[in-house]
Amino acid sequence: MKLDKSPKTIKTMFNIISEEYDFMNNIISFKTQYLIKHKSLMNINWSNGMKVIDLCCGTGDMASIIKEINPNTQIIGIDFSEKIIEIAKKKNQNNGIQFFEGDITNLPYSDNTFDAAIMSFALRNISNSEKAIEETYRILKPNGQFLHIDFGEKNFLSSIFDNFTILSSKIFSKNKSAYTYLINSKKLFLTPDELIKDFESKGFKKKERRDYLFGVISAQIMTK
Repeated sequence: MKLDKSPKTIKTMFNIISEEYDFMNNIISFKTQYLIKHKSLMNINWSNGMKVIDLCCGTGDMASIIKEINPNTQIIGIDFSEKIIEIAKKKNQNNGIQFFEGDITNLPYSDNTFDAAIMSFALRNISNSEKAIEETYRILKPNGQFLHIDFGEKNFLSSIFDNFTILSSKIFSKNKSAYTYLINSKKLFLTPDELIKDFESKGFKKKERRDYLFGVISAQIMTK
């Protein structure tokens, strides 16, 4: 199985599903997505005045949760879908989070800029994922923290999720092919242990790994 992960294709797909993005995420996660994101973010060592970047930020859920956890954090969200960024700005217009359209394989920030970097459900959509990891490492300060969240073990519950997602896309989505892509990209994605080894090959050190929903979702917490 080969997926088209060219930036143009992926950007177009997310622009098309932008209006239904939050709704469908709640449907296919049985509304557990917020809880899992919150629990994952609690694994970061937060302190006042931290500078954090939310990579492939989507509509800004992770960034807004960070503001709830630690209101004095300075947060930048970046995503290459202009439609998604428009929604993120509308949802978060009063909490001081900055959102920008951009490419995380070529970030416009100096070395050692951020205290923490967050990436959720995105790395498997990037054609040059190795470059994205390298850029993440580059912009983090020494001892900076990197939280990565995505699908984890390919177990029985994971298969149930796959079938439910396809069924839900047929009923609720205007773009079933986007969710077929989601399932296929999930099946081809690295396991959590493989991801940790890949992150370590770029210089990161493992802090811990946390699994949720019996391993269907996994968070890896790394440090520079």
